[in-house]
Amino acid sequence: MNYRNLLMVLAAVAFISLNAFSQPRGNRVEMQLKKIQEKVVLTNEQTVKVKSLLEKAQDEIRAQFENSDGDRQARREALMKQMEKTDSSIVKILTKEQKPKYDEYKKERQKEMQDRMRERQ
Repeated sequence: MNYRNLLMVLAAVAFISLNAFSQPRGNRVEMQLKKIQEKVVLTNEQTVKVKSLLEKAQDEIRAQFENSDGDRQARREALMKQMEKTDSSIVKILTKEQKPKYDEYKKERQKEMQDRMRERQ
């Protein structure tokens, strides 16, 4: 599976997760932030910045989906762009020692999402 297809699958999983589980925003952000903190070992300042980025991304994704006209492809592309933007912003906050750890976190998260997709089929 090439990188673009993988991103599409991840975007679809993220979309399903946003709609299927009606958890309050804070729970999802806190869970993701906790996983990043554990894997990457963020400083207090980095934690505040990453949390802000995750909250902003979630708000923007939610707004895009609420205002969409039902075009799945457009929603998927918007989600992928937002995910890439957030990821890029997080990477800018990290030190060069933390970046490989963050890359490992992303790989683990992708595998978890793929496993969940397989279970649903």
